[in-house]
Amino acid sequence: MLKSSLSCAKKIRNGLVVSVTILLLLSGCMSQNNSASGEQQVLRIALADSNGYANALGDYLTAAFPDLKVELVEMEPDYKPVSIDQYEKKLRSEKPDLLLLGFSGKYAKLAADGMLEDVAVRLRASEMKEEDFYPGMIEKLRRDGGGNLYALAPAFQASVLYYNADLFRKYGIEPPRNGMTIMDVMRMAGDFAQAGSHKDEVVGYHQPLGSMPNSLLFTMSSAEGLQSYNFKTGKVTMDSPAWRKLIETVVDLYKKGAFLMQDIKGDNVDGTVYYGPEEMSEADLFKKGKSAMTLASYNEFDGLPFEVGMVTPPVSSMDTNRTDYLGIYDYMAIPAGARNADTAWQVIAFMMSDYVAKVKAGIRDTYSMPANKAYLTYDREPMLPSLYELLPSVDSIGSMEGYDPKFMQLFQELEDREIMAAVNGEQSVEACIAAIQKEGQALLDAAKLTK
Repeated sequence: MLKSSLSCAKKIRNGLVVSVTILLLLSGCMSQNNSASGEQQVLRIALADSNGYANALGDYLTAAFPDLKVELVEMEPDYKPVSIDQYEKKLRSEKPDLLLLGFSGKYAKLAADGMLEDVAVRLRASEMKEEDFYPGMIEKLRRDGGGNLYALAPAFQASVLYYNADLFRKYGIEPPRNGMTIMDVMRMAGDFAQAGSHKDEVVGYHQPLGSMPNSLLFTMSSAEGLQSYNFKTGKVTMDSPAWRKLIETVVDLYKKGAFLMQDIKGDNVDGTVYYGPEEMSEADLFKKGKSAMTLASYNEFDGLPFEVGMVTPPVSSMDTNRTDYLGIYDYMAIPAGARNADTAWQVIAFMMSDYVAKVKAGIRDTYSMPANKAYLTYDREPMLPSLYELLPSVDSIGSMEGYDPKFMQLFQELEDREIMAAVNGEQSVEACIAAIQKEGQALLDAAKLTK
C-alpha cells in the first residue's frame, strides 16, 4: 500500500477516470434496463464493508439501472471478520436481496447451511450458458457448493509471467513459454546467473516486496501444492523430501546470484504495512530493467523502455492444467428467500454480461479479468486463450480460525532467519529444515487459542 498523499490523490484520480469511463461506455447501450414505470426499485446489498463499493459495482449499477435505489448492509465493517454463526445471524436479521461475498471464504458453509439460492435454475432460464464463462470459476463454485451453483463470480484474478525480452536476447537465453512450472522458472533464473548477469546487477527473477526467503519459498511451494503447516491438523510439515529439495534449490539460487534479497521496510500501522513511492520504486527491479522475469497481474505493465513479453503463470508439475496464480473471489449470491431475488438476479446477469466484458477491456482493469469469455473478442492478446483454459489450484490450507494471526508473521521471520543462515554458509540445509520444523511447531502450538 502507498502512504503518501500524492499516491492517494493518484488513486482517487484513477478511480474517477474508471468511473467516468464506465458511465460513458455503458450509457449508450443499457437503456433497456431502465424501469418502464419510472418507479424507483430498492435493492438491499450485503457486503463486507462499503469502502470500494463504487468502483467494484456501484458505478456499473448507476449506469445500467438508473432507477434502482441501493441500500448497503455492512456485514463486517472495517473489514473486521466475524464468525460464520454471527454472519448467518446477521443475514437472517437484515434480509438482503444480494450478497457480495468477496474474500470472506464463507461461501461453502453458507451453501451447506441452506442460506443461498441455487442460481443454476436462473442461469438455465436465461440466454447465458455455463460454457460462456471461465471454466475455473464454474468448477470452483460447484465444488465448494457441494455440486450446486449457489453463486457466480463476474471476474477472476490472474497473474502472468512477464519477461524482459531484451535481457533474454542479451544473455542468449531462450524466452519463457506457456505451461512452465515454477521450477522451470527458477532454473531459467539460474541460467541468467550462470551467464554472468549478476555482474551487471541483473537477476533472473524478482518479486517486488517479495524477495526475502519466506516469500520466495511460498511462491515456489504453493505452486507445487506444498504446505508449511496445516491448521486442521495443527502440524508443521517441513521435514519431508519435497521440502528438502525446495529449500536446497532456494539456497543454491541465492548463492549463485539468481535472486536479490531485499528487506525493504514499510510503516506498520495496526497490522497493515504501508510502502511509499520510494520503497516501491526500489523494490521493482523489473521496471528498472534489472530483473529478467516477474509475476504480476495481467495489464500491470505499460510503456516500459524495453520489450515486454508474457506467458501463462507457472502450472503445477502434478497437474499442468492447474495454477496457483488464478483465483476466484468476488462471488455474487442471492440469499435464500430474498424478497427482491429477481432484481438481484438481473444485477448478477448484467455483471456477467458481454457489456461488462467489453467495458473491462476498455479500461484495462489490472486487478481482475471478466469471467465472460466474450472478453477474448475484445482483447486479442495471443496468450489469453491459454490463460482462460487453466484451472485454479484446489485450496488445501484451510481456515486459521482458532489460531492467533500473529503466527503467520512469526513463522515467516523464522523461515527468513534460518534460510539466510544457510545462504551465508552458517548452517547446512539439513540443520535449516530441522530448526524450522522444531521451532515452527512450537510457534504453532503456542498460537492455538484456548476456548
